[in-house]
Amino acid sequence: MKNNADDGKLKLCCVASAGGHWEELLCLKDIFEENDSFYITEETEQVMGSELPSIYLVPQINRHERFFMMHFIRLFKKAFQIMREERPDVVITTGALIAFPFCVLAKLSKKKIIFIESFARINNKSLTGRLVYPFADLFIVQWKSMLKCYPKAIYAGGIF
Repeated sequence: MKNNADDGKLKLCCVASAGGHWEELLCLKDIFEENDSFYITEETEQVMGSELPSIYLVPQINRHERFFMMHFIRLFKKAFQIMREERPDVVITTGALIAFPFCVLAKLSKKKIIFIESFARINNKSLTGRLVYPFADLFIVQWKSMLKCYPKAIYAGGIF
């Protein structure tokens, strides 16, 4: 896999929604920090004052809100700006909604996508998982039972 950095490290885009998705992603922080990584999450109290070296905050959106599509288009624009500026080799995500634009843009840029289905998903697919599964380069599940839902996935156990 080609990398951006002169030192041989991969540039990782680590993206997750606030809450449990973000907590799961941060469980892998030590691995990410072995590479050149930046983080993207929603602007919430949970992440305000975060000590991560490189973090982008995007507005939180809800797919059930009235102006969802307008906010989602804005999120795509922001994702495009970040991806153009950072030029990551790999997008790694635990979901949810904010991850989708980054995954689409990564695929269009011929970059790798690693999707880790939420630990909370034991028997059924998440919306983001359903959307990203067809084009993810590596799709990881945290429960063996999820291999029935995603036959091409890899079971890796829980990350907590």
